[in-house]
Amino acid sequence: MLLIKTLLVVYLSRIIVAYTPFSLTDCAENRLVTLTGRLTQHPIEFPGDIRVTARVDINRPLTATGHLRLDAEIQKWIVFDYFTLPCISNVGSCSYDLCDLLSWFEDRGCPWQLEESNFPCTCPFSNGTYTLDPHPFSVPTLNSVWQWIAYGDFRVTGSLIDENTSEVVSCYVLEFSVQRAPIRWPWW
Repeated sequence: MLLIKTLLVVYLSRIIVAYTPFSLTDCAENRLVTLTGRLTQHPIEFPGDIRVTARVDINRPLTATGHLRLDAEIQKWIVFDYFTLPCISNVGSCSYDLCDLLSWFEDRGCPWQLEESNFPCTCPFSNGTYTLDPHPFSVPTLNSVWQWIAYGDFRVTGSLIDENTSEVVSCYVLEFSVQRAPIRWPWW
């Protein structure tokens, strides 16, 4: 009986204390695009601001006619293991045409954080090195329907594939934690 109680305490403490440190890991053999990045605050709190620094090296031009596909797999730690979140209404573990996805910025312009760093946000991408300075990005409040899934430990695998050649241009695994921002009372 003592063994069962001990295992239950260990198990429950793992559920409560589950915390994934931030990591960005390369998962591609052929690196036409390399990425390094860092969060200045971890775990991510929202609503709130996060600061991200990044460096992207593009070793050959990536054109809009190259049909770049982004395969995203989003996993969330639930109780004892990571589970893949499904693709629902084009959100979640889905495949995206990268240039179509980024075309949203063509009419609206790149976010100021990217513009200030001369970081491209639409296709095509010229070869070169791009560095993102640690500007704040606002993480908005989520609709209460989505809050249950937004907090916790996550693993996101993103593979960038040139559909003309079926070549994996880049692949990275990003691990991080998201928590609810503490309530800040105005009189404190």
